[in-house]
Amino acid sequence: MVLEEVEVGKKVKVLDIEGKEDSIKKLQAMGIRKGKVLEVVQKLGRSIVVKVDHSKIAISKSLAQKIKVQ
Repeated sequence: MVLEEVEVGKKVKVLDIEGKEDSIKKLQAMGIRKGKVLEVVQKLGRSIVVKVDHSKIAISKSLAQKIKVQ
């Protein structure tokens, strides 16, 4: 499953991040990396708001499609 498919309010663990190296580095800089637990807070048009640790981060749905979760 990818992050974009997760329902609002659900918590998931990041299994892998696919895509170009610059996309992966961008996500890692925001705290999204393998093993992290994310909570989907809100879905807004082309963006998804996730909670990582104590921060809320908005990412594009295209980036969310590259994040494999469980």
